[in-house]
Amino acid sequence: MKAKSILFSITSLIILWGVVSVSAVSIDTQIEDELNKRSEQEMVNQAQILNEKITFTKVNSCESMEKVMSDFLETYKKLHPKENRNWYGYPVLYTNWAKSMENVDYVEEESAIAPAPDSVAKSADMWEISDFSTTNIQKVWVDEPEILKSNGKYLFYYSEADYDEKYISIIKAPTQNDLLDAEVVSKINIPDSLNDIQLFLNNDKLVILGSRYASKSDSILGSNRTLVIVYDISDLENLKLEKLTEVYGYFQDARMINNQLYLISSVNLNWYDIAWRDEPILFKDMQPRITDITLKKSSDSKKSYDKKVTSTPCDSIFYLLPSEDTMKETGIYPNFTLISQFSLRDLDATPKQSLVFGNVDEIHMSQNSLYLPAPIYFSNPIKCSLRGCYSSRYYRDENTLIHKFNLGKTVDYQDSTIIPGTPLNQYSMDEDDNGNFRILTTTRYDQNATHLSILDKNLKLKWSLLNIEPGENFKSSRYIGDKLYLVTYQNIDPLFVVDMEDISNPKIIGELKIPGYSTYLHPYSDAKNGVQYLIWLGYSTTDNGYGGLKQDNVKVDLYKIDYKDHETAETKCSSLITKNVDPELTDSCTKANDDKKCNEEQRLYEDCLTKVNPENIAVSVIASYEFTWDTSYTPALENPRVFVWRSNNQELILPMAIRTLLEQRSKENNWNYKYDEFVGLKWLSIKTSTALIKEFLSQNFAENTNEDSYYYRDFDDARVGYINDIYYFLNKWFAAFLTKDGKVVNLWSM
Repeated sequence: MKAKSILFSITSLIILWGVVSVSAVSIDTQIEDELNKRSEQEMVNQAQILNEKITFTKVNSCESMEKVMSDFLETYKKLHPKENRNWYGYPVLYTNWAKSMENVDYVEEESAIAPAPDSVAKSADMWEISDFSTTNIQKVWVDEPEILKSNGKYLFYYSEADYDEKYISIIKAPTQNDLLDAEVVSKINIPDSLNDIQLFLNNDKLVILGSRYASKSDSILGSNRTLVIVYDISDLENLKLEKLTEVYGYFQDARMINNQLYLISSVNLNWYDIAWRDEPILFKDMQPRITDITLKKSSDSKKSYDKKVTSTPCDSIFYLLPSEDTMKETGIYPNFTLISQFSLRDLDATPKQSLVFGNVDEIHMSQNSLYLPAPIYFSNPIKCSLRGCYSSRYYRDENTLIHKFNLGKTVDYQDSTIIPGTPLNQYSMDEDDNGNFRILTTTRYDQNATHLSILDKNLKLKWSLLNIEPGENFKSSRYIGDKLYLVTYQNIDPLFVVDMEDISNPKIIGELKIPGYSTYLHPYSDAKNGVQYLIWLGYSTTDNGYGGLKQDNVKVDLYKIDYKDHETAETKCSSLITKNVDPELTDSCTKANDDKKCNEEQRLYEDCLTKVNPENIAVSVIASYEFTWDTSYTPALENPRVFVWRSNNQELILPMAIRTLLEQRSKENNWNYKYDEFVGLKWLSIKTSTALIKEFLSQNFAENTNEDSYYYRDFDDARVGYINDIYYFLNKWFAAFLTKDGKVVNLWSM
């Protein structure tokens, strides 16, 4: 079936002046078809217009940047005279505060990050580890940050027992023979001021990322800071804090390739302060700095600090500034995105930094390239020069500006471009083996629609597949080789299979509609037999009582995409058959229009039958499992890094929170609730050979409570995994190891 392309809808109004017998009537759709063709061509033209080459200028010297920014700031201040500005009635206080802070010397705070004083680090006997879970990542060899990291012998887990009790627990995993070997060997205390903690593990280095507000706020660059902390964990009896680096901006995301750490941070410039200042603002006042502290110990065990404060090199800055007309029309002004590169092999080296003017949302990184997409929203179309506002025209209010950087010894800016729509998440993007960048975006003006854009290695638009299933919400996607698997949702969940082997002509080659919608798709391949499996994680849906659907329980489906077989009524439509659907009544709704025999499910099924295309590949759901309680939730729905798939054993391990309301009582207008509650680990066996999903292991750690418990509400930090045939469940309330035969050891319980 071809993708629907509907930007306009034609409504036919039939007025009956009497009783008319109902019979099959031929409906001519030429007007709608023609409008759809024109609308789709307009989108194609728009995509080509937006993809005009945009290159940000590289700064040659600090002097040249000073001149560029001086002219721009003068224009800005001319457009925002002080008499027309109002800082919520406090302009004098704000200006005096900003000036007073200019003369404050920056003093780096002593690091409060050290092993907790009451913890005792212990050495551990080494044992053979053949198989253990790691962070679920999008691209091979490109690691992603998480609050749990494992090397198979130890778990490094960050949790907040309370606002003033934040630790990274280093947990020795048990041996195969004795769960009692598990123990917490050390804890690293995290200061209250440090938030958004994420971890990387690289051989004998533990990297801690966090954000904080600086004690001295920069009046232009703000007070947001991102910290990179490196520990030497080669000797757990003597944890060594080796490096602490602070960069400007708030933490956006990070990746690690081999021993290179890439940190993305965002700096929001304080344009209010810029407008209020009387004195000239120099670019050096806006130039972000890195505070880099390396800790060393001398032979007499005394600590020494090697502190360096450096500014972002001017020749690593790339800019494109809005014109005066653009600022008048839109009120947009540039912020900074910083890319900081750290070498874990050479901690003495000063981190390398690049700066690009603009914002960033999601990021995508391959082993060769970094892509920074930034959403651009306007309420009206913009009229300005190409160099003035990034593009000559915008498609309504939703576009994405994409920056591409090449990875090597440094992060080097290559090019930028603009495409219609905005991406959903990092899985909306992918770079193939030939350097082509594929990105899915959504536009919401008029109606929701999803678009696929394919850009070559120079960011030149090669092709767009536009308006995929208009009117539906884009929910999840996965790129696997030259295929794209895409899920949209309105009342039913269509999975599309898009062939991108010919990047100049991508096409939909398969489609399947099933109830519910997915938030994450995980691949499992059987390449020998030409079969691709997808594990579908999402929600089931149920009737909301108002003629629509509402989100229900967590559901896991197993898709089978068979590239040898072709689409049939069985593979395409059988998943829609429910107790309300009679497959014998084919075309009954269309022909008879009998509401007694017809319902929405019947119509969906019969509509599916009319669209079976024998030229398409066969797509089917071969197994399904639903956690059928009143409510259920897993953090993996929103954070794919939590999803644990053990492909060799075909096991899916998830942290799950499930509850059923048993009783509710009201006494003096106070409601009391009693629940049957599950908080713990669910282990599913997903067998492709037998097309079966079965719950094999379930371990509940929640107490049976009579009231609304905190266990269920605070669950986003729950993590699970495996080491050989031992499984574990961690969150702030419980830390447990267990085996398939039901043995459990709980390290802590609150």
